[in-house]
Formats: sequence, C-alpha cells, structure tokens
Amino acid sequence: MCIYLAANKKSLFMKKFFHVMLLSLPFIPMANVEAQKANETSQPLSKKATKGMLVDAAVSEDGSVKLTYKMKVNKKSDEVTYEDYVFDKGLSFKGVQPTSENKIRNEDQKVKTLAAFVGGTNSFNVLSMSLNLQAEEWERIWDYDKQSYKWGKRLSKDAVKPRNSESKYRGFAAFPNDDEGTISVIASYDQKGDDDQFVMLYITNDLSLKETKVPIKGNYSLVYCGLRNSGNLFAIFAPNKGEATTKKYVYSEFTNKGDLVTSQDFESPSSNMAVMDYRDMDGNLYLCAGSTDSKDAFNEVFSSYAPISNPGYSTAANRQMDKYEKRVFGTDFDYFHLLKITDGKLAFASTTAIKDFKTKVATPPSQKKSHPYKGKKFSIENFAIAPNGDFLVTGQLQEKKTTNKGSSYEYRYTDLVCLHFDKIGNLKTQYAVEKINDDRESEVFQSMQNFFFSADGSKAFWEIMEVKGTKGYSSFVDAYNGNKTFTANYFPRVAAIDLNSTKLGDFTVLGNEGKFLMYPYHSFLMDEKTKTRYYLGHDDDYEKVWVGSYTFE
Repeated sequence: MCIYLAANKKSLFMKKFFHVMLLSLPFIPMANVEAQKANETSQPLSKKATKGMLVDAAVSEDGSVKLTYKMKVNKKSDEVTYEDYVFDKGLSFKGVQPTSENKIRNEDQKVKTLAAFVGGTNSFNVLSMSLNLQAEEWERIWDYDKQSYKWGKRLSKDAVKPRNSESKYRGFAAFPNDDEGTISVIASYDQKGDDDQFVMLYITNDLSLKETKVPIKGNYSLVYCGLRNSGNLFAIFAPNKGEATTKKYVYSEFTNKGDLVTSQDFESPSSNMAVMDYRDMDGNLYLCAGSTDSKDAFNEVFSSYAPISNPGYSTAANRQMDKYEKRVFGTDFDYFHLLKITDGKLAFASTTAIKDFKTKVATPPSQKKSHPYKGKKFSIENFAIAPNGDFLVTGQLQEKKTTNKGSSYEYRYTDLVCLHFDKIGNLKTQYAVEKINDDRESEVFQSMQNFFFSADGSKAFWEIMEVKGTKGYSSFVDAYNGNKTFTANYFPRVAAIDLNSTKLGDFTVLGNEGKFLMYPYHSFLMDEKTKTRYYLGHDDDYEKVWVGSYTFE
C-alpha cells in the first residue's frame, strides 16, 4: 500500500531571501504550432534542485508562473530550503528565488482500515462469492527529513465478522469510506434459490453492521454501481430471465452510511443494456451503455456485475467479475445508449445503431488512417457538456489480454475516440485519433483526456495526455526484489473541434513528443482570466524544468 502526500505549502509568514539569476531563454521548436495559442520553454535546474522535488506551483495575479522545488533536507538543519523558478506569462524566465522555512514535526499515526473480498485462498472456496471482511492496522510515520508522512509496516491483518449479524452474504461491490475507516458493501443473502435479495451493508471499524434492503422483489442482477459526487452510492439492477418484463430496470441510491435515498424503476432501451461508465455532472447522472439486438435478459447475455476483490483467484478480481468481463469483451454491441438520470428518474435514453457510427467518422486532416469505434467495449475517460448542450464522450478502444501463459491478464488501451452527440443524445459524428506511442509499455496505461471550450462556445479543445510508458522499479523494495513494473509518463497534445461543422483540426504536440514529460504531481495550472493551460514537466534526467502553455480561444 502506498500513498502520496504533497509537502506543505510554504507559510505566508516565512522569511524570504531573494537572489535573482537572469539567464537566457532557450525555446523548443514545435511542429504545427499556432503561435498565438501554444508556447513552451525549458530551463536548467540548479544542482540542488535536481536532487530535490517539485512541491508546489501557482499562477500569480499578473499571469506569471512559479514552480517551487524543495531541496534535499539537511538532517543537521532546522530549516527546509526551497527554490522558486519564475516565468512571466509569455514564459520568459525571470530567475530563481531561494526561500526557507522551519521544519515541521508531526506525531506518528496508526490507521485502521476495513477491506471486503469474496471467496478465499484455497481450492474449496476460491470460486465462491461469500463475503469476507478483513481488518488491518498500519503505521504512518512522520519523516522529519522529508517533511511528509510515509507508510510504515502493517501491524495487524485479521479476518473479522460483524458483531451484530448472523447472516451470511454474497459480496458484489465494496466502497471504502477512507476518512472514517468504514466500508459500504452491495451484497445479497447467501442462500439457495433463484431470487437474490440485494442489500446495502454499512460496516464501521468497530465491526458494527447496518443492513438496508434494496426494495426490489424478484430475480435481478446487478448491472452497474458507482459513487456519486455527493458521496452517495448508486446501483442499477436488471430483471433476470423469467420476470414479467426484462426491460424494467431499477435505480437505487443510498448514503455512504447505508440509508436508502431513492429506488425507482425505469424503462431501459434494451433488456440487456450493459453500462460501460458514468459521469455525475450538475446533479445529473449520465450513463454510457451498450446492448445487442437480442431480446434475451441481461443475465443471459452478460451475467452479474461484481467489482469486488477475490484474492484467491489469480486471473481476475473474482470469478464472477471474470465471467462478466469475458462476456462483455467478447460481445459486439449492436446499439450504443446515452442515458440521463435526474433525482432517481430517467430523464432520457437515446439509442444509436452501431452501424451508424461507421458512417460518421472524422479525423485530423494530417492523419491518413483511423480506427473508429465499431461496437466493442469502449473505455470512457471523460464526458463533457458543451455550451450548446452537445455531449462529448471520449475514451479509448480497449482490449483484455491474457499474460504469463494465461495465469493473469492486463488491459490494453489503444486508439482514441471521441463520440459527439446532440443535446438529446443523437449521434452527430465520432472523432478517431491514432496514438503516438503504441508499444506495450504505453498501452497498459489509459490516456487522460479533457475538454475546454472557447468563449463563444463554438469550439471544444480536446486535450490528450499521450502516454510514454517506461519499465523500471516503482519503489526501493521492488528494486531490491528485482520486481520491475511499468510507469506512466505523459506529454500533452491539443486540437480544436468545431462543434457546428463537426470538423477536427490537427493536434499541437507539446513536450517534443516525449522528450519532456509532465510531473506526476503538480502537472497542470489554469489561468481562468486568459483561459491558458500550463503544463509542467522535466527532461529524462530531471536536470531541466519544462513549461508549456496553450490558450483556449
């Protein structure tokens, strides 16, 4: 288990010592750059800064950009020293400002956590979905030299049972409430018979359990579930084969303490609608889903959705989820659906035939070929609503591949696709873009994607964080044990979409296509006054700081 804790920002009252070094400004040439929109520069770091780390970044009122590096801490000193690298709004380098502050002392901590899993680690129950709970206690140690917390050793790990429940459950999905050390679990009674009585369980760290029944009767499967911006949990259920109507799905929502908020049925556009992903925006829940032209029920086509860990089954999160994913990845959808749910009720549900996607494909002018969406599972990265009400759904084509002679698997994220719908969910076009890096080290990571809109609302700027994967060690322990892994590094590219004509322009690539890579933390800054996005990065040797910018106008 690992966690990143950013260093504390420097105190407003710290004593500053200014020493400005004026250096020349080297610019990096870019291909296809719109000069008024994109800019980038690099600057050598001091020897001390190369041994330190970037801990803060900010845009000032005058538009200048400041990156703060914390120097390697001197154990004998009571101070922590910093260097601020300052660039003006045109990215001209203004100099370095050294600063310092007193070291901070914090107490060590002990953290209790709860985890839920299904099945077990022996041949008798490895395929079971019986719910099990595990309580763990970990050290969090304050590192005086690094001025941050680090995880220590695990103090205990115990299989536990709730104090006030004799029921046995089958686990489907788990949601840890990290701030409280509690956990919420979607489960059903572990009983014989065809009908699953689904329940929401809320379990505290003192092992007190509260059970709330999902108010549906009959034989249902879990279609999808997730966490809303409010902290509430939602779940969608589909009637199984044999129910009176297999299109009458149920939407249920609970607080993170297991209290029922709402549970209402709605008419699904298909009896086998499988939800791929969701976004919670402006109090509304938007779902992207696929279905086949079959009239069969959801459980016949896909099986139950069950994203909860099973440590005893090596090739998937658990046996049930593996069964579900094999069906989903092996299915060619015939229809794509976009749904909007407001206050627990279905506001609209659109249906687009997959054959229509194949006739509406747009690419950048300089791109010679494309791999558009054709109906397989689509890994969705972002969802945006344009000022004119249009919907933009972006992500990547996805594959699930077995590795290690079939003993494990990994996801691969291939070419990028953006689906463009009007305000009631009718398809306008899809934009298909090839990846720059298509090696395995890069394809195991998903590209981050965002949208920004011009002031007049006519353009959407599509930002793609292109992946450059590298092989190495993620920690000292991994290096000591010889366990190499892959690490994701990113560099940005941006293109404009004309929302009216549905044309996609060529991409402006920053970072010299991977020569400069973005920092994993403090990666971006945004100046809302000028609608300028700043990208913060480094070279391969961490000897230079790199700053890129793009203005969305």
